[in-house]
Amino acid sequence: MARRRVKNAVDDRQVAVYVRKSKITESSKSIEMQKERCIALAQAQFGVAAEDILVYEDEGRSGFYADRPQYKKMLRDIEGNKIKAVICYKIDRISRRTVDLLNLIQQMEQKGIAFVSVSDRELDTSTRTGKIMISMLSAIAEFERDIIAERITDNMYELAKEGRWLGGKCPLGFYSHKEKIGKTTMNRLEPIESEQRTVWRLFELFLQNSSLTGTATALNNEGYKTSNGNEFRLVAVKNILQNPVYAIADGDMKSYFTSFDVPIWAEDADFDGVRGIMAYNKTEQFKEIGADSTSLDPKYTQRSLKRNIKDWVVAVGKHRGLIGGADWIRVQKLVADIATKSARPKESSKALLSGLVRCVACGGKMFVRAESGRYNPDGSLRFRYVCDKKYRKKSGCEGSPNVKGWELDDFVMEQIMTLGDNDFFDELLSTEGDLLANSKETEREQYTLRKQISQIEADIQSQISNLRTAPESVKPSIYKDIESLSAEKGEKQSRLNAILKTEKTSDSQIADIEKAKQTILDFPHLVELVGYEGKLQLLRRILEAVVVKDEKTHIFLKGCHMEINTIFYTT
Repeated sequence: MARRRVKNAVDDRQVAVYVRKSKITESSKSIEMQKERCIALAQAQFGVAAEDILVYEDEGRSGFYADRPQYKKMLRDIEGNKIKAVICYKIDRISRRTVDLLNLIQQMEQKGIAFVSVSDRELDTSTRTGKIMISMLSAIAEFERDIIAERITDNMYELAKEGRWLGGKCPLGFYSHKEKIGKTTMNRLEPIESEQRTVWRLFELFLQNSSLTGTATALNNEGYKTSNGNEFRLVAVKNILQNPVYAIADGDMKSYFTSFDVPIWAEDADFDGVRGIMAYNKTEQFKEIGADSTSLDPKYTQRSLKRNIKDWVVAVGKHRGLIGGADWIRVQKLVADIATKSARPKESSKALLSGLVRCVACGGKMFVRAESGRYNPDGSLRFRYVCDKKYRKKSGCEGSPNVKGWELDDFVMEQIMTLGDNDFFDELLSTEGDLLANSKETEREQYTLRKQISQIEADIQSQISNLRTAPESVKPSIYKDIESLSAEKGEKQSRLNAILKTEKTSDSQIADIEKAKQTILDFPHLVELVGYEGKLQLLRRILEAVVVKDEKTHIFLKGCHMEINTIFYTT
């Protein structure tokens, strides 16, 4: 910023100093240091006394959002023509959001207000170059903010591996206890016996009546209260029921999270049937600009969205669990069923294999087509699987038979229920064994090829060195040798690349088989506990595709192929 004083004798506006300390990180410059440096600059550049300087101070506020109390007050004073200059320690103290910073600078320019940054005083917003530099610095500040947030998140996940309580409002039944471990401290959940009795009763009532409203009413009638001393409402009951912090870390919970591909930061031994579950990253907190937000009065709406269970991070906590894994999983199924019934605008087929069934004619995916007004024995809407190309009357698939949906779903489920007890599971293990054996062979070949390539490269470099001193008569033979060595290196590198590509595919197959193995073993038990969405996830972990041809159903598992005879699917 150009160092020029405002010399208007009648200008009785004041100089403003804005300071901020972020809530995201503790490494930002302290408020007091910022104030001292800004006030010193105001006195030197604008010749004002310290008591005549307006100080706007936001502590513990993120620079990404403009709804900071003191920042908004400064905006109103700017609009009211009370300020002739704004001084900050660094541009990112004003804002870490490019749009907000540029709007503020434009607003100050229109009113003839100087903008000075202690750390970036060479910037002059009245020039084109200065404006470009401001834009770049603000964009960098916004980028830095994202990086800082990512680092904080990564650090929190590292702490989460230890089962720590990372802060926030404690769930009903617990309080946060801080203990010193060496030079650091750790928070852990400790029980509140009276509140835990409430939690026990809540789960007991819900498993009895399968009703959120009924559970809330019963709790209130029996005199139970929330941690705030209020009566229970439907939302409070639902939040407690869905919180995995109450679940005991046992084999059922491990299988449940594994079936949804949830990252688990715990060893098998940690699921000891005593401690409770800690789940992180369950919700996403963010702000949206409000409909009535203006440049002078920025307003944001705080929102919280539940993340998909696949995005959770699970660890075993330091606290004792309250509810057995099987009961907690059963509760999730009941809650999901309630949500499905209340939210469904029309009848649903509840198909399990949509997109997994493949057309026998063209190989394309087959999707659900409901038969309105017709029902299956279980009361669900009857449907068929129909080739998508055929349904949309696209070329390439004529005469493809439709497949009875409920019957196929039921049949495939029956086959998978018995997979752990028949030859197909042995075939899966055999396939995995073959892949692992091949992997060891390719590792040895990789090692040999890398060693050979390294030697060839050394030989090429040696011959290149020889060129510098070799007689002209000898150089052609050296060139020929280098060419031959380069060709040999190319062949071996091509072979190595092919092996690496095969190895990547093999590793993926082994990973699929490992997931399928565990899911097959857990399937009969889990399928009784999970709801419709859970069954979809389980099937997609096991199945690659299902093809119905003539009187046979071909079921392709992830990692191997099996064929089962049947007689009634095609129409």
